[in-house]
Amino acid sequence: LDQATRFPFVERLRPVAERIAKLAENDYSYLLNQLPEYRDELLAAKDDVLSPIKAFMRGRQCAVYNEAIAFLKEEEANFVEFPPEEVQPLRDLAASNSPYNGNVLPAAKSAVARLRGLLAALLKAERSKAIAVLDEQEDRLRTIEDFRSLKDSQREQVLAASVASRSAIQVARFVTGIRDRIQRYITQDYPAQLALAAKLAVRVSQPAPGSPGAVPAPAPTPIVYTTAASLRPKCSLPYIATPADLEEWLNALREAAKVELAEGKRISL
Repeated sequence: LDQATRFPFVERLRPVAERIAKLAENDYSYLLNQLPEYRDELLAAKDDVLSPIKAFMRGRQCAVYNEAIAFLKEEEANFVEFPPEEVQPLRDLAASNSPYNGNVLPAAKSAVARLRGLLAALLKAERSKAIAVLDEQEDRLRTIEDFRSLKDSQREQVLAASVASRSAIQVARFVTGIRDRIQRYITQDYPAQLALAAKLAVRVSQPAPGSPGAVPAPAPTPIVYTTAASLRPKCSLPYIATPADLEEWLNALREAAKVELAEGKRISL
């Protein structure tokens, strides 16, 4: 019973333990003379509850149970990606008050093996998809004039965010973590890279202080980028169904982009 927090099903022993504790309050003469009153009750509890739980806790079944329950807790966030019936055997095991009986434990063991394979394939696919998006954005970054004008050390400085994102994606344990990380790169890191490249490019283009023809230059205005995905066109359409709808939405999107450009911002794609 001291392990009830780890093994909730052992709570079935509590009424038995309380019954024995109550009987133990009597003297030995009562226990001997009144044996028929509780003999069958305790023997049934021993055969139906105590012995099966003891055998379970001391045998291989306990290790299988621990592995399945730990897997359920550790990967809960990933299981939303799978059909509920794939995970149900694990939930049935966690809810069972007698996992040592029936097929609930073997079913959970099979589910763990199957889900490990599905999860490995899913994480690999999500990582590949995220890395492909990151590579595409990085390729775009490498083509802009600001980036190409930089020294190698400055390019590494700009690409540091890409390196950090790629590393985070490679080690992420949850599908949602991979998706969140690549989304953060697109909406935050990539615009910041563009802005940093533009900032560093201005420094490269300026003559060094003290060189012939060098004159004090005013501090350049920082270039601010906003993502195309963050544009909020003022369009009342609930969806686009016709070419006319598309034209209306594109016009609204164009106006939203013009507002950002009028504020001196650039729009990252």
